[in-house]
Amino acid sequence: MPDAALPRCIDLLLAAASGVEATTTKVRNVIATLERLFESDEIPPAEDVDLNELRIASTLNGRVVVRGDFDALTGEMLLSALSNLTMPTPAPDGTPDSRSAAKRTADGFTELIRRYLDCAKTGIDGGQRPHVNVHINARDLAEHRDCAATPSMADDGMAVSDLDVGHMPWLGPLSVSQTRLLGCDCFLSTVLLDDHGAPLDAQPGKRLVTAEQRVALIARDKGCAFPGCTCVPAWTDAHHIKHWANGGPTVMNNLVLLCRSHHRLMHRKSGFVGKWAIRIGVDNKPWFIPPPSIDPQQHPRPANTTFKT
Repeated sequence: MPDAALPRCIDLLLAAASGVEATTTKVRNVIATLERLFESDEIPPAEDVDLNELRIASTLNGRVVVRGDFDALTGEMLLSALSNLTMPTPAPDGTPDSRSAAKRTADGFTELIRRYLDCAKTGIDGGQRPHVNVHINARDLAEHRDCAATPSMADDGMAVSDLDVGHMPWLGPLSVSQTRLLGCDCFLSTVLLDDHGAPLDAQPGKRLVTAEQRVALIARDKGCAFPGCTCVPAWTDAHHIKHWANGGPTVMNNLVLLCRSHHRLMHRKSGFVGKWAIRIGVDNKPWFIPPPSIDPQQHPRPANTTFKT
């Protein structure tokens, strides 16, 4: 920096740091502007990609902790990608979004990852495009027990390997309810095992809900069909009203588009007081039956398709 410019730079910094409207963001912006105005041979920390770090670790309770430190450009891309996914979303009755900013950011980040895995042209991982892989016994998937009804190991000597849960290659156990949610709209691969768990045969994988069926679902449901939801088609899963593991067919009259939040709601345990039901009406459109806690008479409500364009 030339000596002649020093007084002016000091004035700019003092102006940004003083007064009732002073913020650390304003000071940071002035510093960044001056660094770029008087560039040196050294890379500014905000542009130094060699300083970038991202640490991902699993905790003892099965959660994942993410900590990162990125250059300004990477941060800008991340914030731009998250901007529309983290906006507050009022309830259908106009009630403000009760989620904290941190929760909205986490939800947006989850949606960002899901869309990438669904749509991105990525490298090959084990012969397939990278996605979430979950392994589970077909019998367990179809006949799983609620936790409250499951005997403890002390009751029947059950080993951990015998518990009817899914298994993720990276992070281990996943509840059957979450496994069934993922299984609604998945790429299904069948592996035959012997009594000792050794593979005997593998059948070609197939997409349960075809591209043609998804086009038809979008034409019918126009996004998440749950009453009052405005989620667009790109953010939805195809939900099996009767799960395929229980004999439900992958046909239009057994499928409905749901956003991940409402899809998760449909996979809550049978005893959950807020659990909704879905039926296909005589009009060949989905109807939603609220739980008694919302409507004691449980009057069916039409899918939220009439009001979408």
